[in-house]
Amino acid sequence: MLIQYVYEYHLIYIEEFDLYQKLLNELEQDKDIGYIIHLPDRISNICMTNIPICFQSKIYFHRLSQYIQEQLITYHYPNMVAQIDTNINFLCQLVHRAAKLGHTEYIWRPLYKNLFLKKCLNDPLWLRLAQYFLLETIDDILLYTIQHGNANILDLFLSDRILHLPLLQTYLTDTLLFRKQLSLDIVQTILIYLTMSINRTEQCFENTFIRFLQLWSQDSFIRFSSNNQHLYICQCICICLSLNKQIQTNKDKDQILLCILNGIRIHIESTFDYIRRRGQFIGELIIERINLFSQSTQLQFNTYDKNHPEIQMLKKLAVINQSCIDRELSDDEQEEIPTKKESIVSIPDKPISSNTVVLREASIDDDDDDSEFESYDYSHDTVKSDVQKPTYIRTCLADLIATDKVSQLEAALHVLPSLIEIYKIECEEVALEIVRILLNYNSTFNIEKFQELQLNGLITLCKTYPLLISDYLCKQFYEKNYTINQRSLILKTIQETGKKLSEIDQIQTKIQNELFVSDNDGDDDDDDDNDSWQSTINKRLKLKTKYKIKNRSKKQILFKENYFGNIVGQFFYPLISFIDTTTPHLSLINNDNDHLLLCELLACLGRLCIHAQNTLPLNNMIKQFLQVLKLLQQHEDAGVRHAVIYAYACCLVSIGNTCHDEDLQGNFIELKQWLDYIIIKDTNTEVQKLARSVRQILLKTLQEMTQNE
Repeated sequence: MLIQYVYEYHLIYIEEFDLYQKLLNELEQDKDIGYIIHLPDRISNICMTNIPICFQSKIYFHRLSQYIQEQLITYHYPNMVAQIDTNINFLCQLVHRAAKLGHTEYIWRPLYKNLFLKKCLNDPLWLRLAQYFLLETIDDILLYTIQHGNANILDLFLSDRILHLPLLQTYLTDTLLFRKQLSLDIVQTILIYLTMSINRTEQCFENTFIRFLQLWSQDSFIRFSSNNQHLYICQCICICLSLNKQIQTNKDKDQILLCILNGIRIHIESTFDYIRRRGQFIGELIIERINLFSQSTQLQFNTYDKNHPEIQMLKKLAVINQSCIDRELSDDEQEEIPTKKESIVSIPDKPISSNTVVLREASIDDDDDDSEFESYDYSHDTVKSDVQKPTYIRTCLADLIATDKVSQLEAALHVLPSLIEIYKIECEEVALEIVRILLNYNSTFNIEKFQELQLNGLITLCKTYPLLISDYLCKQFYEKNYTINQRSLILKTIQETGKKLSEIDQIQTKIQNELFVSDNDGDDDDDDDNDSWQSTINKRLKLKTKYKIKNRSKKQILFKENYFGNIVGQFFYPLISFIDTTTPHLSLINNDNDHLLLCELLACLGRLCIHAQNTLPLNNMIKQFLQVLKLLQQHEDAGVRHAVIYAYACCLVSIGNTCHDEDLQGNFIELKQWLDYIIIKDTNTEVQKLARSVRQILLKTLQEMTQNE
C-alpha cells in the first residue's frame, strides 16, 4: 500500500520523463523498507544532476511523514478505538531507518510537532502510539525529542519507564550525560526529568549525582582530562546542585563526604589555576547546598577570584532554570505541515493476523477447544531458515550495519572470515570500516557465541591486512570514548593475530612446558594429596619401565624461520610506546579499579615476545619491555605484580639460552634478586607461587647460557 502511494504521488511529477518512469518500474520489484528509504539515493544516482524535485530528500521524507500521519489517523487509531489489533511496526521501522540516515528533521519533526504533541496530552491511545515510536528502538529519535522538548514533555512520553527499561536508563545517563558532551540545555532537561518523581529521584538522579561527584574527585580524571571535559563535569555538578532539594544524603552521606574532601584536596594540589579555582568553588557550593555541616562551619576559600567569568557562569547554573521546564516545545521554525483532517472510519470485522504486534491484549475465546484435533509428532521436523547468507563482501558489510535485522547480522558474522579470504582485494577497500563496525557493537543481540564470532572476524581482518589493521587498532587502544571491553577486545585481536602469523605451533617453543614443569616442582609439597590416581599410576609405570637403547643421542632441535619478525614491530612498539605517557586509559578508566586493562596489556606484550622468537627484533623488544616491567615491579596492586612476573616469564622463554647480550644477562641477574625478595616478602600467595616458578625458569636459563659460553 505504501509503495502504491509513493508511486501514485511521485509519478505525477515525472510522467513526462519516460526514462525516469521506465527506471522506476525496474526498481519496483524491491518492495521493502530499504527500497523506500533509499529511493531518493537511487533516483539521484540515475538522474545525476537533473533530480526531480519530488525525489529530493527534504520533500520526499516530508511527504513520507505526511503519509505516516494519515495512516495513523485513518487506520491505526480507529483500530485501537474499536479494540482491534493493529501493527505499526513497519511504520516505526521506517521512521527509525530514515533517522539513521540523517533525515530525522524531515520525517520525525512533523509527526512529533503536528501530531503527538497535540494528541498525547489528552488521549492515552495516542500516547501509547508515541511511546511505541520512541521506545521500540532507542536512538536519535529520542535525542531529537529531548533537544526540541522540555522536561514536562519528556515526563509525558517516558514517565517512569526508565525504571523498567535498562536500555533507556543506559542511554539517558551513560550515553547522553557521561559519554557525549552535549549542550547544557539537554543536560538540564534530562536531570530535571529525573527529579520529577520520587522513584526516579531515588533510583536514578541520586546515583547520577554521586557518579558525577566520584568522577570529579578522581585523581586520574583531574590529571588527565582536558579543560573542556573538566569544565563539563563541573557544570553538571552545578546543575545537580540547583536541584539540591531532591538530594537525600542520609544513606550516602559518608560516601559523598569522602568524595568532597578528597576532591577538594586533589584540586588544590593541582598546578593549574583553573582546576584549583573550580575545585574551591565546587567544594564550597556542595557543602553549602547539601548541608553536610552546620552553618557555623561552612567551608570558605579566599584564595580565588570569585568574580571570574567562569565562576559567575557556574553560579548561574547552580540556580534552577525554569525555562528547561517551560521553554518552547520546539526550537526550530514554527511552520506546520498541513495534515489531512482526522476522521474515524468504521472498520469492518476482519480476521486478526497472527503476525501483528498487539497493542491491546487480544480477547480470549473461552469456547475454543483443541481436543478434537489429532496430535502430531513434530520431533522430526526441521525449521527452514529464510535467512540468506551474503555472498559478496559489500552485501556482508550492509548486513553488519543493519543491526535491526538480527538474523541477517548473525549470518553475516558467520560468513565474514570466508568472504575475506575469497575477496581479499575487494575487502581491502572496506576493511577499516568493517573493523570499526565490529569494534563498536554495544550489544550481543542475543546471538549465540557472539563474542567468538566478533573476535574471529577481527582476527581474520588483521591477519589478512596486518599493517593496515594493526596500525589502526594500536592507535584506537589509546583513543578516548572506548570501554574496557573494547580495549580488551583490541588486545585479544592483536595477540591472536600474532600467534596465527608466527605459526607458533610449528616453531620451537617451551613456554607451556617450562611453566607446567615449574608449577609442578613448586607445588609438590603442597599438592601431593591432590594428585589423581591416574597421575600416580603413570609416575609408577614410568619409574618401573626400563629402556634398552644403544647410543641414545639427544634429539636435535630444529628451528624454523619466523616470518612474523618482519612486521612484529608494527604490533609491539605502538602499544608499548604510550605506556609512560599522560594517558588515562590504562588503569584510570572508569570502573577499572582492579587495573585489569594494564594487566591484559602486559600479558599481550609478553605473548608478542613469545610469537617473535627466532627473529632479529626480539632482543630490542625485550630490552624495552624489561624497562617498563622494572618500573611496575613495586605496583601496589597484586594483580599487576602477577602480570609483571608472567611477562618476565614470557621474556625468558622467548629468548631461551641463545642470549649473548651482556645487558640482558645483567638484567636477568637483577631479576633473580627481585624474585627472591618477592618470594619472601610479597603478601599475595598467588604472586609468590608464580615467582617461584619463574625463578626456576630463570635459573635454568642462566645455567644454559653459562654452558653455551
